[in-house]
Amino acid sequence: MGVRVPPSALIKIKIKLKIKKTKITTTESNINLILEKDDYINQFEKQLKDLKRKANLKGFRPGMVPIQLLKNLYGKGVLLEEINKIVSEKINNYIKESKIKIIGEPKPEKNEIEKLDINNLKNFIFDFKVGHLSDFKLDSFKKSQKFTLNTIKVDKKTIQETIENLKTQYADVNNLKEVTSKSSVYCEISFNDKTKKGLLDLEKLDKVESKKIIGKKSDESILINLKKLSKNNNDSLSQIIGESIELNKFPEKVSIKIDNIIERAPAKINQSFFDKIFGVGKIKNKKEFENEIRKSIEFNYLKETEFFLNKEIEKKILSKNKIEVPKKYVKEWVSNNNDEETSKKLLNEDFDSYCNQIRWSYIVDEIIDSNKIKVENSEIEEMAKNQIQHQLMSSGMQNMNKDIDKFVDNYLRHNKGENYLKIFNQLKSNKVFNHIKEKVTITKKSITFDKFKDIAKKI
Repeated sequence: MGVRVPPSALIKIKIKLKIKKTKITTTESNINLILEKDDYINQFEKQLKDLKRKANLKGFRPGMVPIQLLKNLYGKGVLLEEINKIVSEKINNYIKESKIKIIGEPKPEKNEIEKLDINNLKNFIFDFKVGHLSDFKLDSFKKSQKFTLNTIKVDKKTIQETIENLKTQYADVNNLKEVTSKSSVYCEISFNDKTKKGLLDLEKLDKVESKKIIGKKSDESILINLKKLSKNNNDSLSQIIGESIELNKFPEKVSIKIDNIIERAPAKINQSFFDKIFGVGKIKNKKEFENEIRKSIEFNYLKETEFFLNKEIEKKILSKNKIEVPKKYVKEWVSNNNDEETSKKLLNEDFDSYCNQIRWSYIVDEIIDSNKIKVENSEIEEMAKNQIQHQLMSSGMQNMNKDIDKFVDNYLRHNKGENYLKIFNQLKSNKVFNHIKEKVTITKKSITFDKFKDIAKKI
């Protein structure tokens, strides 16, 4: 968080105080900072000397421009830049050391700057208004606090449904000599004196018009009503052609030349199928395969139930601690720092949820600080590595271990460290929930998936 001090936030004044906070309400305060001449004068003069060495003004040799002339020409801008750096550091350090649970950034209060005399510098006073959470103190977590972790039963039906979905997802692709009702047809489509590559997935298209293509072979050409074939759907027609098409301007009939015919059939349960899903040689028979499918489903179910247990814990702690939020201040901050669409969504649809996110983020920090919980850099790198390896395996890429460190480094540096911060916050949250679960009582309860869905809707 950085504080940018506009010129209008600056006035001269003689005063002995350095920095103090005055509460306006339980959720808003004024921070008053006095910057004395000794705080900035050395750095200001150093910057002027650096400017003197670099200055190139007409009528003066390089490095020989008088300091007073540079002060008159550029002193005000140099001074404000140096003051901004110092004030930003002092305000941010004060907020951190005082553990002010600030929302957004400090807002500079308007002051006059006309009295600033670059040749007669004294002390400067800054006033900032800050919005923050009301004071709160968390109670210790105890075994008398009880929560339920639902464990979802994995039945044979779910396992078989998962396998059928995987058979479709990893379908076998067969090249055909002639078109069937289940074929995908790669073709050249000629219309309006141009030719485009297209793909016809006949199972999704008009059954009557599709009959004109069924039975045709590669290199054959036919005339067809592509609008009718796409069920007069503008999006479907555009997808076939591969560009945006206006239905009413498209010709009634076009020429289609068949290039290639393929058909996807559900994958057969064999070694090749096992290798595609779990890696080469890791599964050797159908029984092992079904066991791994069961484990995968259980793992995914556990992630879901853990997530909702965490939400239940969060909800309970938030309800127990009545923490006030300066809603007007938050609304102004959201409006000033987001585009119109995002602001509208946050302020109307999700405002209460947004305020709870602010409350919870500071509760997490409080638990982290009071219990000396740490997130190590090695943990961040390890989580990033696991996420990337999972993504690579999902996309069919194997044996990426030799390049994985490069992937991790690039990922964590991306967008000025945004991914690094995201994983850091995720780990921080995980550690807080794990800490809470160790202190309270967690009871496991076995339920069906349908029952779990009903419970999840209420959280």
